[in-house]
Amino acid sequence: MVIMKKAEKKKEIQYYTKERWNNWIQDVKESDFRIDDEREDSTAVFVNMMDDVIMSCLKVVFEYRKKKIATDDALNAISSISDIVLANADPVSEDVDMMLQSLQSSLLGALVSCECYARGSYNTKTPITKLIKDAISMEDEDPENALDTISTVGARVLSGKKMPEITFDVPDGLVAEWLDGIDSIVAAMALSQAE
Repeated sequence: MVIMKKAEKKKEIQYYTKERWNNWIQDVKESDFRIDDEREDSTAVFVNMMDDVIMSCLKVVFEYRKKKIATDDALNAISSISDIVLANADPVSEDVDMMLQSLQSSLLGALVSCECYARGSYNTKTPITKLIKDAISMEDEDPENALDTISTVGARVLSGKKMPEITFDVPDGLVAEWLDGIDSIVAAMALSQAE
């Protein structure tokens, strides 16, 4: 009976909360952000918001890697973070809304990468640069497959593979935003290893 209680408790771990996300949304509203703002720190709130979510995702990944949580628990945790941060936000202003959509798109790239890593069945053979090029080529025709391909890139990075320098042009669009999410994972992993 005691063991059962412990197991139940473990499943209730919340890695991210709606309140936390709403606090960030409030900060964004108060930031009075404008896209043409020349100030260096004008996007700071979005960067911090992104980092906060990524760190929560990495906490799930690290606990899964150390076998502290099972695959299903890891996937459920990633899914509940997704439900919070990818939900439609109330409109604020044209500039803020555009920036938030872009941030959510980047977060999507990071979240599907964590999910793919936890599932464990991803392509480990194809070079990362080829995967990125493949995703770019399918972005317009088959965005779902493109996202799936990018999730493999992220999963490989989470497994310890170095993200190669991208020497080719990545056009503005979904793939570029998803890759921003993976870049955030790379930066957060480097930070967590340095601590």
